[in-house]
Amino acid sequence: MAKFIWEITVQDINEHAVWLFKYCKDDSVNETIVTPASEADILNPNNQLIVKSQFTDAIGNKFLGYINIGLAGIEYTQPCMFVDDEPVGFWFGISTPNTIDLPKLNFPIQAVSEPIYGLPSQIETISGYGYLDMYSNKIYLD
Repeated sequence: MAKFIWEITVQDINEHAVWLFKYCKDDSVNETIVTPASEADILNPNNQLIVKSQFTDAIGNKFLGYINIGLAGIEYTQPCMFVDDEPVGFWFGISTPNTIDLPKLNFPIQAVSEPIYGLPSQIETISGYGYLDMYSNKIYLD
């Protein structure tokens, strides 16, 4: 059951709490394709994984989503939460987001990954939508 990461749904993340980027096993595969991870996949420290996470906004609303496990910072965790079953991402890479088109959320938002198969829980605090300015090489949060 392979999918592009942007095709992951609430049902998918509820059925499989951890997903593996397939290129970790086969570098000829598109780097945006994920598949449900096995316990062996999870225990391999070289694999890139996304893990089911609970998001809580500044006023206590709860949302389901996922984050990349590993380094901290939205540019690494690339959190995604579901608002009314629609995915909302917070990291835009080198693209400056048009804030008019983005959902109005109550920042800061805290994402806490589910501890599973020995993976520790990871916490990411999201202060806003982020992107990298190519000229200054600085990360901005709107």
